[in-house]
Amino acid sequence: MQKILGKVFILLLFTTFIYSYLVEPSSLVTRSETISLKNWDKNLNGLKVAVVSDLHIGAKKINLKKVKKIVKMINSQNPDLIVILGDFDALLIESSKIPHKDISAVLNQLKAPCGVYAVLGNHDYNPPGVVRSILKDTGIKLLVNKSDYIIFNTKKIKICGIGDWWFDNVDVQKTVGKINTPTILLSHNPDAFDKTPDKVSLILSGHTHGGEVVLPLFGPPFVPSVHGKAFAKGLIKENEKTLYITSGIGTLSRFRLFNPPEIVFLTLMQE
Repeated sequence: MQKILGKVFILLLFTTFIYSYLVEPSSLVTRSETISLKNWDKNLNGLKVAVVSDLHIGAKKINLKKVKKIVKMINSQNPDLIVILGDFDALLIESSKIPHKDISAVLNQLKAPCGVYAVLGNHDYNPPGVVRSILKDTGIKLLVNKSDYIIFNTKKIKICGIGDWWFDNVDVQKTVGKINTPTILLSHNPDAFDKTPDKVSLILSGHTHGGEVVLPLFGPPFVPSVHGKAFAKGLIKENEKTLYITSGIGTLSRFRLFNPPEIVFLTLMQE
C-alpha cells in the first residue's frame, strides 16, 4: 500500500509540475467584479474599467499573437475605460526582437470611450525609452507622476498615475493634488497604498502576479510587497481607501498554479 501511495504522490507531483509549467501560464481568464467605493458619485455608477497588468511582452508565453488576443478580449467586453498597470517589459521586448511598431500597432487597437491609460512598472525603465517609444505611437496616455480627467455620464473623474515605486521618484500626494472630484490612482506597485490619501476613490495595481504559485491552504510562498500575502491580489479595503490588485498576465518564474493569468473588468458603484 505504501508503495502505491508513493507512486500516486510522485505522479501527482509530476502532473502538477507539468500543469503549472505548460498549461496554466498559457491560459487566460477574464474576471468581472462589481465593487463599491467611498468618495464616489452615484452618477458615475456603472463605470466599467478593464484592468490589465504585467504583460511582459516577449516572454516565452507572450508573443505578439498573445498580445493580439488580449486586446481582442478586452475590446469584446466594451469597457468604458482601459488601464494598463505597467511591466510591458523593456528588456524582454528588446530580447525578443519584436519590432516596436508591431507592438504599437496592436496596442493601438485598444478602444474605450473614456480612453486608455497606462503607467510604468519596474521592468519598464531599462533599457530606457523602449516602452515610452512604443506607447508614443498609440492612443494610450502614459501617466508618470501626473493626472488627467475623463468624463462619464457628464461627470468628471480624475485619473492619476505615478511612476514605479522602486524605480522612480514618487510623491503620491503631489501627483494626486487637491481632490475635489472622484479620483482613481494607477500605481504598478500596490505598496503605494500606504502613502495614498484617504479621499482617493480607488487604487489599481498589479506587480505581484498574485504570487504566481498559490499552494493549497498556504497561499503564495512569496509576494513582492511589504505586506506579503495580504497584498497578493484582489480587493483590499482600509478605512476610506479601496485597492484592487490584479495578478496580471505574465510570469517571471515560468510557473503559475491556481492563479491563472487574468484580465479584470471592474464595475464601480457608490458604497
